[in-house]
Amino acid sequence: MEHARYHLVFEGFKPETNKTAVSFSLKDQLSLTDTQLADMMAGRRTVLRQNMDKDAALKLGKELTQAGLVIKAQALAVNQKNSPDDVRKHLLQGGLDQYFASKYRHPEEELDTRLSLIILAAFAVATYILLPIIGVLLMLPLLSFSTWGSQFIPALIQLIIALFLFAPAAILWPKTAKPEGLPLEKDTEELLWQMVEKLADHLSAPKIDKIILVENPVLNVHQTPLQWVKGSSTLELGLPILEALNMQQFVGMLAMRMTPLASTFYSRTWGLFVQWYNALRNRYKPWAMLLNNWVLPMREHQNARGTNVARELVGFSEALRLQRIEKRFELLYRDWPEFVEFCSKLRVRGKNWSALVAKEAKSEKKADEVQALFRIESPALWVLSTTTGYQKVFTRQGDGPLFEMAGVQLWQQFQRLIPLQDRMGELMIKPEALVPPTESAKKKKRPNALALNKQASDVLSAQKAIIEQALGMHEKPKKLKDVNPLIAKWRASSAPFWPEDFNSHKMMPLAKSVFLALQTLQQIDLWAFDDGKIPAGKHAARDKQVMTLFTKWLDQTRKLPALPLISSEGDKLFDQVSVSCAQQNPTTMSAADVLQRRTYWLDLMIVYWTFIAGQILKPKTFADEMAEQA
Repeated sequence: MEHARYHLVFEGFKPETNKTAVSFSLKDQLSLTDTQLADMMAGRRTVLRQNMDKDAALKLGKELTQAGLVIKAQALAVNQKNSPDDVRKHLLQGGLDQYFASKYRHPEEELDTRLSLIILAAFAVATYILLPIIGVLLMLPLLSFSTWGSQFIPALIQLIIALFLFAPAAILWPKTAKPEGLPLEKDTEELLWQMVEKLADHLSAPKIDKIILVENPVLNVHQTPLQWVKGSSTLELGLPILEALNMQQFVGMLAMRMTPLASTFYSRTWGLFVQWYNALRNRYKPWAMLLNNWVLPMREHQNARGTNVARELVGFSEALRLQRIEKRFELLYRDWPEFVEFCSKLRVRGKNWSALVAKEAKSEKKADEVQALFRIESPALWVLSTTTGYQKVFTRQGDGPLFEMAGVQLWQQFQRLIPLQDRMGELMIKPEALVPPTESAKKKKRPNALALNKQASDVLSAQKAIIEQALGMHEKPKKLKDVNPLIAKWRASSAPFWPEDFNSHKMMPLAKSVFLALQTLQQIDLWAFDDGKIPAGKHAARDKQVMTLFTKWLDQTRKLPALPLISSEGDKLFDQVSVSCAQQNPTTMSAADVLQRRTYWLDLMIVYWTFIAGQILKPKTFADEMAEQA
């Protein structure tokens, strides 16, 4: 086979061979470890040499056979010109056994690293084991009624102390969030399961007992306390990861994720500490920060271990490429919860996430590829039996997307929105509470976010009360507030948040138009009462008012440019609204249809308003000032 690589595997000794003499003579010749030597003496299957080219394998195999060993050469690599189906068949029919035929030899840790891991694990051991045991020992004498009868006060104090010793374990008990996704069955996804299991065994990492496929571009290995006891873990695998990586990169990155728990010593020490530390960080983050002098160097050490493992599996150049890919995914995952909310609100979905991975030219260093253990460059997606099927399941879990964009483009557009949302958050105002002022404040007042949010709510409440009165929803008419003074106070409270030169800002005319459209939609939302709460004979009046406002809103959307954060075939907001109407003509929709879709349109308008108003509120950077001067 072209470019084939081989393992030389010891299967046993020939009859009448001096096992001891041959084994010890080969130990120096082949640089065998004590474990390999012990396996040979016991007659167990042992990999003597890995990843050899054909000529070297034939030569050494012949020498070992003449020395009295039964040797088998196993093909390691498959021709890259073969079709994905051939590669899949190769992996399922023993290829994975050949790639991961031996255990990865983790280097011996230095004494200070072992001491650090033991000390870190001691925090968890003291919390979950030692203190509760001491508490139990203190409670044992209290089981006697005579103790309570003769020494009630000391017994009560001892009981309080004993219960107090259980408090740290109760407070810091790990609560691992279960990944929300699709559990993958072994029978259905045989190739993926075999690959994960073989790699975990190769690295001496906890076995994977669950694989959860999620829609997020993540790749994580989780452990619950029970899994830590059993020496197992859960793999959270994002479908975009498989879309973005090839098989070689996927195996390398998966190995990097498994490495922190690889080897029994790391699994028992670091694995236990991570659960305790995450619980502490979730509850008392400042206390967790006190351990940074130990935790951060250990995480750097773990990253270095993972890089070394990946380098052996996929080669030096590919390992460097994986480090760059890893940084990209870290940046992606940092804002991912907000990104998911953004996509859910606007019903937009990213595709073709593979563009996140740097498309770099392959290294011309043949030696690097020869040294790599796993060298299959086929797409990682075909480890799954069905890709479109899983994607359809994710889509069916909620409202289907209305818009699709390239993942990188969607992420870039979202990144434009993030600082503008943060600006609103810094000011502690709700975006819909901010109203464009008619004129600059006569007296510079200090912005009051609480007052602004309350006054915006008061205006909407007063308007809703007027609508309820008009529909006759209350038997006894309520005394209605005058809305105009409330609106005047609302505008006055909003003015201090805007820059003094807001009227000269080039985006201010657009901002006023967007806010008017948002207000119209808010008025529609005020009329959205349940039919059962509206008195008989008043439904027609409600529907008429809704349609009047809806017609007004459609006219406003025709004048507004399309929201640039999502893809659109047209150049107006009206075109994007039309997409959300489920192939209906917006102008012929009924009041019931309008009320049903109003929530999505409100989310769309609030994002639009945040995007426009945030650019006006956002303080100028030095780069902006230099650009203006230029």
